Amino acid sequence: MHNEVMDDEGLSNLTHEMQSDLVRQVWQYTLALEQYVVELRKEVNRLSSNASAPPYPDEESDFRIRSFSDHPAYEVFAAELSPEDTDWALPD
Repeated sequence: MHNEVMDDEGLSNLTHEMQSDLVRQVWQYTLALEQYVVELRKEVNRLSSNASAPPYPDEESDFRIRSFSDHPAYEVFAAELSPEDTDWALPD
């Protein structure tokens, strides 16, 4: 009986680790996409230098301000939702 409890606990821990890894990878990918969009916006602004106003006055205005702290699962995955820069490679 004791081994069943340990097996269930081990399975639960493994499931949580896999879920945490998925959340971290999706979050890192999202941050990489945001960086890519910001770079594209900067390029559009550079190419539109003759315009009276740049199309994107603040290239990052709607990024990096997202907060999932009100989501019910935030506490479970808070460590994975780090605002640190991503380690995903951006396309050239």
